[in-house]
Amino acid sequence: MAERVEVILDTKKCQGYGLCLGSDDVFEMEPEGNVARLKMRFVDISRLDEMEDAARDCPANAISCRVVQD
Repeated sequence: MAERVEVILDTKKCQGYGLCLGSDDVFEMEPEGNVARLKMRFVDISRLDEMEDAARDCPANAISCRVVQD
């Protein structure tokens, strides 16, 4: 079984700080508002540290992630 990272974004908590945009293949800002959205829900397990950093760095605590099995 392969593992991958599920990225979870709570758009109700998002305040549009944009710190997550360092991972711009995963996150983007909605053009009509200051809320992030996911471009992809699952990323390779090799990016676990990056996604954990994004979750930890989010001032609104709107991002979380978990390891899932394929």
